[in-house]
Amino acid sequence: MSKIYSNIFLLNNINSLSSLDEIFSRQHKELLYHVKKDVNQVARMLDSEKYFIHSWEEIGEVEEIKVPNIGINDDSDEEIILFQSAIANVEYTKRKRKDDYGNFLPKVERVNDSDVELLFFEKDKKVYVLILTSNDYNMRRVKSLIGEQSISFTNLEYSLEPDIFNWLFYVYTERDGKLNEDTKLENISGFVGNVTDDANVFTGASYQTTELIVTKAFISNGGELKKITLRVRDTDVDITCMVNENSSVVISSNLSSKLRIMDNMDKSTFLLLYLYGYLILRLKQLYSNESDKFINEDNPNFSKKIGIDVIKSIVEKNNIMLKDFESFLSEEPPKQELS
Repeated sequence: MSKIYSNIFLLNNINSLSSLDEIFSRQHKELLYHVKKDVNQVARMLDSEKYFIHSWEEIGEVEEIKVPNIGINDDSDEEIILFQSAIANVEYTKRKRKDDYGNFLPKVERVNDSDVELLFFEKDKKVYVLILTSNDYNMRRVKSLIGEQSISFTNLEYSLEPDIFNWLFYVYTERDGKLNEDTKLENISGFVGNVTDDANVFTGASYQTTELIVTKAFISNGGELKKITLRVRDTDVDITCMVNENSSVVISSNLSSKLRIMDNMDKSTFLLLYLYGYLILRLKQLYSNESDKFINEDNPNFSKKIGIDVIKSIVEKNNIMLKDFESFLSEEPPKQELS
């Protein structure tokens, strides 16, 4: 598939993959949605007919991947991350649920089902789950199968401050994308809105955000980017993905490459685990190291600079002359009438 969608959640009170047995033994039943006039009809139905069943279709073996260590807990060069794949099967209704007489059709005729892939991984004595779907309804169904009580409301490790997106834009523009000796931003695009909302995407023919005057105007006016698409390259990967403030991602698989030699892991799995096991946390760490200076010094100067770029672009595009400014500034403001 060309796009890999992933949403990350922290699991409550679980510190190792060996503690997932209780979750994998679960099955979730969801009552057929119905209105008040159908209460009696639903009550007469067998449980096998009136419930949607969400269950585990397949549970993989525990495996491991080595990623670079960002050096928070120890000084070793690599960190081993344990992971486990799973497939959940969820049931949901078709559009046509009733016959011509208002009776619910047999379940086999009115229910669809779908498989949803998941990746559980263990890091720093915490367990996270990646739900690999762009369908919000299926994500809700899978969360019900896992158990809402098992999913944390907060996930601070993978929460990204809005300033980090502006900082990445700054690094790409002012430092040729160089994050450190090993990691470089090859390209970046800025967005506002939700991760699945394509209506608010800033785009352009060149796909270079630094050439998009609307993005510069947005940032220079104090706006905060809510998500970005970036291409990052280091010795192990060349990855293009969109990421938002909750670390939900959309990886462009056909634009991403696994550069690690002698590694036979599935490409999609590798990209996901490398991104979450290392790269996102590394970007957070690099930003944290520079955040005070960026917020207090670099960003004000950068905002001023790109604000001037915006003004120059508008002046040139609209053939605005100095006398036009003088005429505008000399105009008296409209008088307000007293009510």
